[in-house]
Amino acid sequence: MTLLSPDQQLGSVISALLERAASLHTQAGDALSAARLAQHAGPPELARAMLARSGGLYDSAEAQYLLGSVASDHSTSDQSTQAASLTPPEHEMFVRALAAALLAPPQEASMLPEATRSTAPLPAGLSLIDAGRGPEHWLEVCERALTTAQAAGQPHVTIACASWGAQQDALHALRQQYGQLVGDEDKPISVLALEDVMKLLSAAWTWDLPRLHRLMSGPVVLKGLYTLAPDTMPVMLGLLHDAARVFGVCVAALHGQEYPWPDQVFSSVEPRTSASASAAVRVERTRRPVSLQDLAARIRQQDGDSLVVLSSRASAARLAGLLRGSVLLSSSLCPVHLADQVEGLQSRRESREPLVVVATVLPPQMLGTFQTVWHMMAPLAHLAEAAELCHGTLHIIDFSDVAPQLTWASECQLTELLLNSGLSVTEGKTQRLYHQRRLEQRANPALVATLNRQRTELNYASLASSLVFRAGTSVPVLIEYDAWAVSLLASVRSAGFIPQTALRYAAWLTPSEAERAVQRRSARSLGWALIWEAPYHPQYGLAAEAVASVRQLD
Repeated sequence: MTLLSPDQQLGSVISALLERAASLHTQAGDALSAARLAQHAGPPELARAMLARSGGLYDSAEAQYLLGSVASDHSTSDQSTQAASLTPPEHEMFVRALAAALLAPPQEASMLPEATRSTAPLPAGLSLIDAGRGPEHWLEVCERALTTAQAAGQPHVTIACASWGAQQDALHALRQQYGQLVGDEDKPISVLALEDVMKLLSAAWTWDLPRLHRLMSGPVVLKGLYTLAPDTMPVMLGLLHDAARVFGVCVAALHGQEYPWPDQVFSSVEPRTSASASAAVRVERTRRPVSLQDLAARIRQQDGDSLVVLSSRASAARLAGLLRGSVLLSSSLCPVHLADQVEGLQSRRESREPLVVVATVLPPQMLGTFQTVWHMMAPLAHLAEAAELCHGTLHIIDFSDVAPQLTWASECQLTELLLNSGLSVTEGKTQRLYHQRRLEQRANPALVATLNRQRTELNYASLASSLVFRAGTSVPVLIEYDAWAVSLLASVRSAGFIPQTALRYAAWLTPSEAERAVQRRSARSLGWALIWEAPYHPQYGLAAEAVASVRQLD
């Protein structure tokens, strides 16, 4: 990891502190005693960082208890972050970066491929860039990141996407160019979920800090930053800004939907040059509720390819059961299974077979567009993303037998208001107005103040627990989908530890579904996750029971 600030000060400070940490650990013999020595010798940042070898960064009160005494005011503190003129939030990130460097394994030689085209590097700091549209834009983005990494001597590039479909597009395009150098965190070019990257920015524990070190060892490109929750958006943007400064890497967000970004968030903003391909899509709002049976009958009668997007996994499974020959793309299937489903859809597209896809997750753009898209009423941002996959008519519908998602109530009301005023979901000005009003409705100054106070007071554990994604709404269920998964989950059973890579084999259940699966002995609990021990359906995954409720499975 480079860990250089623009003025090079942080790089020399980090190097000196790493050497001091090695010396103290040799003297003390164990991690906690070494941290206590650092507490007496100074600087205080080093003691907090070295405490991470004993479990984590902790909150300040617990850290002080573990360290045993108040740090002395030594002149060595002049060599700490005071010399780097860091703001309090940057100082918080500095301690996290130092802990990540202390815990990281030795850096391997870079295996990054050479950039194959002459392209401009990414702007310094946190920036907003333009990179066109469609699956092919990933090559341009990656080439810019490679050019940047090679110029800085950095060994790693990260691409992070908000949606599963965008991840699949990036993986497909980049693997065609760079082969096996593209994949998860352990690959030179990593393609990850945006929520995983954002979660790592508040890393506090021994098992996460080395992953942060890996993440921030080279340029980071983010797609879908506008999807972050409005109530925590200011804090997440602050973490991104401070990480870019402290780790000395370029962090670039891609233009997506029109969004009212706060002033002075980005160090530079490139103009948007590409227009949305969804502008010509016809949008129809059907206000009379339909049943799943009614919709299935209409789809059977229509020509061309169809995509149906629902928010409920169980309802999507029932509809897929009613539409024989359809393909289910749902989080009831693990990601590796979903990728296989997409590969099958590509083959059917190439042979010009008509497609019917029922989804709770939008398919990747590499599949092409659909003649008709049926989308359950949802926030405008979701509808705009679905319009990108349509070349005919986007139907926005309500159901008589599918419960609306209650967490979307205010966003759906806002979307209805904008649609009733004659605005189109595909227009940039509509998207910007939607996001602006959503920010106004969902802004939570008290929460932002609390999170920022946790940062300035160096309460790392509290901050990490406050920024947990999917908290209480879904439970991961690990699936023995293929031979690699069988081997991986055997080690999970014996060690009781679930590595991040295991989540590529995780389908998801609601907490009540998970509890029922354990009671039926279909799954075994490992604390925050389950291992599936019942048969896993090769087409419908964990949704097989819901499909069987409407027709007999083959």
